[in-house]
Amino acid sequence: MLSSVWKILNHKVFFVVFFVFLGSVYGTKTDRYFGWTNAKARMGEPILSDGAGYYCHLPQWFIYKTNNFEFLDTIAKTYPKFRFTENVYVVGQQDRPSNKYFTGSAVAMVPFFTIAHLYATHSNGVYPADGYSHPYLLLVSIACVFYFLLGCLGIYFLLRKFSIDRFWIIACLLILGLGTNIGYYTYIYTPYSHIFSFAAIAWLLYIAKCWADRHSLKRFLLFCALFGMTAIIRPTNMMLLVFIPFLFPSTREFLLRLRSLLTVFKWQLLAGLLVFGSFIYFQLWNVHMQTGKWELNTYNTETFEFLGSPKIMEVLFSFRKGFFIFAPVMLLMVPGWIVLFRENRRIFWGSVLFFTLFTYITASWWCWWYGGGLGMRPFIDVFPVLIIPIAFLFQYTKIWAKCIFVVIAATGCWMGQVYEYQMKHNILHYDDMTYEQFKNVFMSKGLRYSWGMHLQYEHLPAGKPVSAKQLEFSMYGKPMPENRYLKLFGDNFSDNPILTIISQPSDSLFHFGAKIKGEVFLYSEDTNPAFFVKYYNNGELYRENPFFIGQFIPEVEKLQPFEIELYPDQQYHQFDSVKIEFAENNTFTGVKNFNIAQLRY
Repeated sequence: MLSSVWKILNHKVFFVVFFVFLGSVYGTKTDRYFGWTNAKARMGEPILSDGAGYYCHLPQWFIYKTNNFEFLDTIAKTYPKFRFTENVYVVGQQDRPSNKYFTGSAVAMVPFFTIAHLYATHSNGVYPADGYSHPYLLLVSIACVFYFLLGCLGIYFLLRKFSIDRFWIIACLLILGLGTNIGYYTYIYTPYSHIFSFAAIAWLLYIAKCWADRHSLKRFLLFCALFGMTAIIRPTNMMLLVFIPFLFPSTREFLLRLRSLLTVFKWQLLAGLLVFGSFIYFQLWNVHMQTGKWELNTYNTETFEFLGSPKIMEVLFSFRKGFFIFAPVMLLMVPGWIVLFRENRRIFWGSVLFFTLFTYITASWWCWWYGGGLGMRPFIDVFPVLIIPIAFLFQYTKIWAKCIFVVIAATGCWMGQVYEYQMKHNILHYDDMTYEQFKNVFMSKGLRYSWGMHLQYEHLPAGKPVSAKQLEFSMYGKPMPENRYLKLFGDNFSDNPILTIISQPSDSLFHFGAKIKGEVFLYSEDTNPAFFVKYYNNGELYRENPFFIGQFIPEVEKLQPFEIELYPDQQYHQFDSVKIEFAENNTFTGVKNFNIAQLRY
C-alpha cells in the first residue's frame, strides 16, 4: 500500500499537477495584490524602486530610442500616482543622466514587453503605447511569475541529475516558494533582478552539470550564453565559477576538460567566448550610449567598502534583514551539509565554499542590508545552489529523520508566509527592523500593528514646559461626556473625537507641545485607530502627521490606557491652528476619557 502511494507521489504526472498548482497559486497571488481582475482589491503597484530602474531600459530601447531617459519626465506627469521613475537616474562624471541598473533583467523581459507593446499599439487608443499603460504592467507581472516557475523547473532538472526523487524536489520547491522571500520578489517587488537571476542560475547549473557529464558543442555554447546572461543581470553572479568545477566527477576530470578546450576544442572555446562576450558587449554598448564611456562598473559611487570587515553576522542573523531570521527554513542547509558530506563530498565542498564566498561578498557591500524589502534578497539569486544540501537531506536520511525535517520545513514555510503577510501589510519595517520591533510583532498578523514602525513618533523634550493647559475633545461639536464609555461605529466619521488648538499671539515665541491621553477598546486584532494632527497657516494645511496607536495597546477586547506625545519642533507663530482628530479607521472602536494637555516650551 505504502509503496503504491509513494509510486504515485513520485510520478511525473504528480509533479506536473504540482507545477500547475504552484503556477496557479502565484498567479492568484499576483492577481490579488495588483488587482488585475478586480481593480478595487488592488494593494500595490508594479514597477517601483529598483524595479523601475531595471525596466526602463525597455521603453528606451524600443519606443523612445533615446540615450538618457528623457521620456521619464513625461511619464512621471502622465502617471503621478505611480512610482515609475524611482531610482532611475544616476549622474555620471560628465553630468549626463544614466541608468546604473544592469541590462539583463530588461533583456529577460523583452518577449513580454513585445507582446504588451503590440497589444497596446493595436488597441485603437484604449491603451497608450508608452511602455507604462495597463498591458505593460500586466505583462511585467506575468513575466516575474513565469521566470519564477522557469527557475523551479530548472531546479527540478538539476536535482534529478543528482537522483533526487520527484517528491522531495516538490518539497524543496515548496520550501523556496513558501518559506523564503522569493514570493515577495515575484509578485510584490517587481521587476527586481533577483527572480531573473534565480531562473538563469537554475538553468545555468543544470546545463553546466550536463556539460560536466558529457562534452558537446551545444551544451558548451548554452553554458556560455547562460553565464553571459547571469553576468549582465547581476555581475556578482559570476562567483558561480567557483562552484562549477565541483559539478565534475573529480578535479582531474575538470582539468582534462579545460585542457581539451585549449587544445582539441579550441575553436569551440572561441565560439563560446564570443557567445559570452556578446552579452558583455551589449552591456558595454548600453553604458557607452548613455555616458560615452566603455565601462562595466555603473555603480561608480557605491563600493564594497566592508571587504576588510564584512558584516557577516548581520547579513545572516540580524533582525534588520538577517537571511536565517527571515527565512529560517533555510537553516536546514546545516544538517543538509552533514548528509551531503557523507553522500557527495565533492558537492559538499563546492556548496560550502560557494556559500562562504557569496556571503562574504554580500556582506562587504556598502549597503549590506540591501535597502527596502523582505529579508536578505541577494540570496534569492543563488537558491538553486543553496537548495542542493536540503534536497540531499530529504533524500538520504532515515524515515524518522525525514518526518522531523518535514515538520521543521512545514513550520518554516508557515513562518515565511507570516513574514510575507506582515511585510505586505506594513507590520514589518521595510528597511530598518530592530530586535525590539521584531519581538513585538513576532508572528502577529493583527493589522493593529500596521504602520507602527514606519512613522516618526514624536517625543517631548526632557525639560519641563513653561505652562500647560488641559483641553477636552468634542464630538458632533459638543464636549465629550466625562468618564463615559463611547462606541464609535467606524462608518460614521462625523462622530470622530476632534479638537482644535488656536495659536495665540502671546505664545508666538514658544514651542508647541502636547500630550494626548485616554482609554481605547479594540474589538479585534485588525483595529488600528489613529490620531491625525494637522497644522494650518493662513488657513492652509501645510503639515500632517498620522499617529497609529494599535501597536501601543497591549490587549484587545479590553479597555486600555494610551498616551501620545506631540512635539513637531514648531513655534506657535508658525501656525494658526492645530487640528487633532481621532479616526477609528472603519472598524468598531471604544473610547473613554479623551483629553489633551497643551504645552508651551
